[in-house]
Amino acid sequence: MKKQIPNLLTFARMLCALALLLFRPLSVWFFVFYLLACLSDLADGFFARRFHAESNLGARLDSAADFFLCVVLLILFLPYYRWPLWVILWIAGIGLVRVAAALTCFVRFRTFAFLHTYSNKATGILLVLFPVLLWLMGRTRPGFFCA
Repeated sequence: MKKQIPNLLTFARMLCALALLLFRPLSVWFFVFYLLACLSDLADGFFARRFHAESNLGARLDSAADFFLCVVLLILFLPYYRWPLWVILWIAGIGLVRVAAALTCFVRFRTFAFLHTYSNKATGILLVLFPVLLWLMGRTRPGFFCA
């Protein structure tokens, strides 16, 4: 049973991502489920290593859960605000780094996966911080970037 904990945490991240769709971005409940999703992302890898439960399935589930959370965040945030060009370029840049990492993995290993490179980890940190930075900036209403 211990060896299943990492995959269960990864599935929990997917459920938290789905739950985000029920709440207004940057609301209290949004941040509750967002924090749970982020913590499960940290915990699944930790427990996989601790319990010697690393597996190809777990790595693929983790990548799928990360991708799923990204898609949910895009669904939530893109239509909610009118974004300036620099934010759209930021999002596109993160997406390009992720796609480049996946294509590199496919070319080198003939399988689709997201390598845990420093650039991928950096984009993950930027993604995690984005809603928090919006909240810290007091940007909680639609259209806040408009002049």
